[in-house]
Amino acid sequence: MLAFTLQEWPEEVYPPYANGPGYVISSDIADFIMLEFTKKNLRLFKMEDVSMGLWVEQFNRTRPIEYIHNVKFCQFGCINDYYTAHYQSPRLMLCMWQKLLEGKPECCNVR
Repeated sequence: MLAFTLQEWPEEVYPPYANGPGYVISSDIADFIMLEFTKKNLRLFKMEDVSMGLWVEQFNRTRPIEYIHNVKFCQFGCINDYYTAHYQSPRLMLCMWQKLLEGKPECCNVR
């Protein structure tokens, strides 16, 4: 099932995007995004990770970038020693936050 309509994205190819609960970008990419945002030169899409992908690709046209993937940016739930976790309820987020404050990035829904 598509999360968008053909009116929202009429192009043949869907852009690369930062899928999942989080991503990290370099300061030069962040600076580029801020500059282009102030000049109103950025295409916005209703899903922020797709917008980020569009902006990074726009940056990539003039300065090559390197995509690095790490399983600690967990896209399917939670793994211990995570950087990010996806699909967590508010209760689980509070539990995970408490564990993180104790210095242990551990999931709360693991038995």
